[in-house]
Order: sequence, then C-alpha cells, then structure tokens
Amino acid sequence: MVLSAQGELDSIRYLTNRIRKNLFAPWPKGIMGSVLVADHFDRSEIRQNSGRPRRPAFWRMRLRPSLQGASMKRADPRWYYMVLALALLPAGVRALTWSSAPVHVLDSAAVAAGKTLFNHQWKPNDPLANGGDGLGPVFNANSCVACHIDPTPGGAGGQRHNVTIFTQLPTRQGEQKRQGVVHTQAVAARYLETLNKLSADLPVTSRPALARRNSGTDFDFDFIIPAHVQLSQRNTPALYGAKLIDEIPDRVILAEEKKQRLHWGLASPASDRLPVGRALRLPDGRVGKFGWKAQSGSLLEFVQAACANELGLGNPASAQPQPLGTNYMPVKLDLTNEQCQQMTAFIAALPRPIVGDAASVAARGKEIAAGAKATLAASPTIAEAGLRLFSTIGCAHCHTPDLGSVEGLYSDLLLHRMGRNLRGGGSYNGGSVVVAAGPEGFADEWRTPPLWGVADSAPYLHDGRAATLDEAIALHDGQGARSAQLFGALPEVQKTQLIGFLKTLRAPVEVR
Repeated sequence: MVLSAQGELDSIRYLTNRIRKNLFAPWPKGIMGSVLVADHFDRSEIRQNSGRPRRPAFWRMRLRPSLQGASMKRADPRWYYMVLALALLPAGVRALTWSSAPVHVLDSAAVAAGKTLFNHQWKPNDPLANGGDGLGPVFNANSCVACHIDPTPGGAGGQRHNVTIFTQLPTRQGEQKRQGVVHTQAVAARYLETLNKLSADLPVTSRPALARRNSGTDFDFDFIIPAHVQLSQRNTPALYGAKLIDEIPDRVILAEEKKQRLHWGLASPASDRLPVGRALRLPDGRVGKFGWKAQSGSLLEFVQAACANELGLGNPASAQPQPLGTNYMPVKLDLTNEQCQQMTAFIAALPRPIVGDAASVAARGKEIAAGAKATLAASPTIAEAGLRLFSTIGCAHCHTPDLGSVEGLYSDLLLHRMGRNLRGGGSYNGGSVVVAAGPEGFADEWRTPPLWGVADSAPYLHDGRAATLDEAIALHDGQGARSAQLFGALPEVQKTQLIGFLKTLRAPVEVR
C-alpha cells in the first residue's frame, strides 16, 4: 500500500518500532503460535487533501498471541530480524525498481521544427510527407492548429471540432468487434466516411450533432442508433503544460489510486457512487496519462495517434486509418519518428497554465462573467473562498490540486465512472481496427481532466456538451454526483465564489 516515497519510509519506521515493541515485550510461552494481524485502517490518519500521513498512515500491526494464560518469556531476537526483513522486502524492491521522473530537456531547434509542423497545412502528397500520401485519405483537419487554437495555438477547440468515435458490435457468428473514428473529410468522394457505412439504419452524414434530451441532463444524437453500433464524441483538449504531465512517474498515479481506495474503505473503482478512480494499465505495464480515456502513456504516443487519426499521417507508432468500406493501402509512412518527436517537443515547450488575477484578466481583454460576477470572480477574497468550497464539496477528491511535484494540476489522472448519461465507448488510438478479446473498462469511465486553464477551455466534458462551468458541474453523475448535488444546494453567493475560483485558472497569456 504505497502512499508516497516518504510515506513508505515513514511506514517502515513505524512498523519497525511496533515490531520491536511487541517482540521484546513479555510474551506467553508458545510464542511460535502467534500470528501477525492488522487493525482496521484509521482513515482519519491521512490528510484528506495531501495524502500525507499525520503519523505513518499504514496498516497498524501488532502481534497477538494465540495462546492465553501461559507463562511469560521474551521472544528470540532472531524472530525480530526475520519479521523486519520480510516487512522491508516489498518496499526495498519498489525502491530499487522505481524509476525517477523523466525530465525532458528540450532542444530549441527541435521545438522550432515542431512548431512549423504543428502549424503546417497539410495536403495530399505533401512535400513534408517523405514520399507518403500526405493528408488523408480520410481526416478531420488539415493542421494541428486548426483544432488546438483557443485561446492560442496549443489550446482547446470548440464543439465543431468534435471527433466521432464508433464501436461496431458483431451481428453474426465469426464477426469481431471493431472500433475507430468516423472522419469528417476525405481527399476524394469515394473515401468519404458516413455513418450509414456502419449500419444502413444510420443517416448518411459524417458530422452527427449532439442534442439535449428529456430533462436537460441527457444528451444524445438526433437519430435512432441500432443496438450493434455505439457512437460517442470527443472534444479537443488544451495542450498547455503537457510536459509536466508527461514527467509524472507512474508510481505517483498508482499511489493516488491506492490512496483513494484507502480513503473510501477499500471500495472498488467499479463503484458508481464513491469517487474511487483507477489507473489505466497499458498492455506493456505502463500507466496511461493522456487522452479522455487515458489511452496514451506518453505525450509522444498521444501526438503520434493524433497525427494518424486527425490528419491521416501514418507514422512508425500509428498507422493512418483505412477509410470505411475500402481496402486502401498507403504507399509508405508520412512522418518519421524524428518529425513526431519534433512536434512533441513543440507541445512540451508550451507554457503551463497560470493562476490569473484581476490585472491579468483585464490585460487579456476577455470577459469572465457578466455584471457584478466579473468583479467577484477577479477578487482574490472570492477566489480563496471558492477554493475552500472546491475542497469542501468534494471536487478535490478527483481534481487533486497537486499530483507528485506538479502543483495546480487539479487532476488525479485516474479514470472515474461518471454515470449513464456520460457514457462513451470506442477507441481513439488507431483507425477502424478489430478489437482483441479481453477485459474492458466501463463506457462511463473518463480520465479526470486537469482543471488548470479551465477558464479558457470551454466547452466542457468529454464531448463539449456543457457550455459553462456551472453546467459542467451540474452534469456530473456517477462518482461525481455527490459533489454536483452539494454544489446545487449551495447559496448563490457560494456558487459564485466557487466559479470565481475556477475562473482564475487561466490559459497562459503568451505562447512561445
């Protein structure tokens, strides 16, 4: 049960003292029959926000004699050293195998080349495509900056840039499940992907639109979807500060996962009510960090998948998508690994989001609210009160303010179940691919999006269905339902305080 590197050491010291105290105290004759047992875990020993123990927060150990009423004598000291060695072994193995945080040193030439590629408007048979077919044959945009633009290059994108993800379930024996992206554009009409190529019961469109249903909390497409097809959308995320996320060690995310389980009495991440997240463990054992489903383990992999899926640029890690209903075969790869690393370097060089104040908001020239709320949102006093409320109503359970050495991230990078109204399956990585059999997560699981820069990254949630921060909070369900309910019950002045705090989390004013 790893809380942190320091927590591990504190727990070892605490356990050592407990063992020494118990083993060298008088014990009944027949000590060989003693058993090692654990007290219940006292959750109050862990600080709710930081995860650091007030005293070593670990399973408190004691030796309980199995024989009662026997004569007393001291234990053989060799037992102390044996138990101590067994207690230290797991921590020692972890300490030896833990890798330090990867620190990426950026080369200025690579960053400059990556900026050129990021802003480049690709076209078929592009001269930068190294003899490949260039843009397409299917794609969603002709440049990275076409979607990652708001409020500056590297930022978020509006709902018009949403990507439609599909899952096609088998309808006959021998068929396999397929999933991928329905692209909005193609270099030729014969390659254009439309929903009716997934099922004849679906409309002939490449751009399905989300519509509000029922009470206003349910969103869906404005047509009937057959049972063997699942559709969902993904909104364009901001990329600011991605280098810092990339450098977070896997063990920090796994420690956060364990801390949440401990806090909620070892509750399962499968719970649809308690905010207990899970780290996505990739096939190679690494932890996913990037993407709405945490499907990419590094910033480089995220970039490679986006180049293939959004631009149709095949690269060493991600093949370009094959248009639905065709046998299109690319001539060769469009991007080299070096070009992918250059784009990654440019994104890594983007500054981290900032915490704004009244002066920075005014300098930016953006209105953050109407009327009196604008003054309230820019007020440090109001923002500080909002930050306290953010923790009080439970937002910080998932939107962890600090993760490892990264301060102000407001994310645990874990997957959380968000309820039936926020379901969305399918895979973004790769084109129309056959899905191998194996365990899967829940369709309503989403990686907690970092809130740094949230004031400038509307719309919100995985498909951009929420136009405002108030609406985004209200639409939280599943493991976020309790916090949404508590927010809804707040007096208006306290709602304004909490939203005012969120509006201080700004995108960087200048981008290199």
